[in-house]
Amino acid sequence: MPVYSHSQLSAYENCPLKYKLRYRDNIKRDTEGIEAFMGSRVHDVLQKCYNDARLCKTDTLEDLLGCFEAVWEKNWYDGITICHKDYGAENYRETGRKMVAGYFNRHAPFDGDTTLGTEVMVRFALGEGGRYRMRGYIDRLSRSPDGSYYINDYKTSGHLPTKQDADGDRQLALYQIGIQQMWPDIQDVLLIWHHLAFDQALTSQRSPEQLD
Repeated sequence: MPVYSHSQLSAYENCPLKYKLRYRDNIKRDTEGIEAFMGSRVHDVLQKCYNDARLCKTDTLEDLLGCFEAVWEKNWYDGITICHKDYGAENYRETGRKMVAGYFNRHAPFDGDTTLGTEVMVRFALGEGGRYRMRGYIDRLSRSPDGSYYINDYKTSGHLPTKQDADGDRQLALYQIGIQQMWPDIQDVLLIWHHLAFDQALTSQRSPEQLD
């Protein structure tokens, strides 16, 4: 039985042929846009930050920026493309540094909630009889001091959605369905998008009726 993800659904909605080539025929591109590359490296740093915090190690800004430089160098390859010719790799690299520094300045020492896991995989079923199998990865799942659960997602794009956009977003709502199927005792859930380019977070909550 096939297993679907939000990314696959979005690819199909945007272009069924692109979905077929990527997910059915398994034809992978040998290039990667630098925006995606930069976003992955910022995610790497924030994952390290919270994994360290779970083991009672509080990273400094210098630690995180050093990690960013290391993972950038380690993962860089010739297939990375830059579409905007007015900018070079160093412009994107500096943008990534600014995102890491902005997040650090807002959230250090990273003890505002309890991290339950990073890159948490959720598996769940949708439809009558669970006929559709789904999976996804939560950037960070955490629990607040009042017992609420936070589904945190890091965004590095240069577009800032509106609150209305966040309230209509499907991805984190699917993840909420996933964690509530896996852990039925979880009730209060807050969806949080951290838009790192703007040092701003958008939040949303979904009722059981909205999830249905």
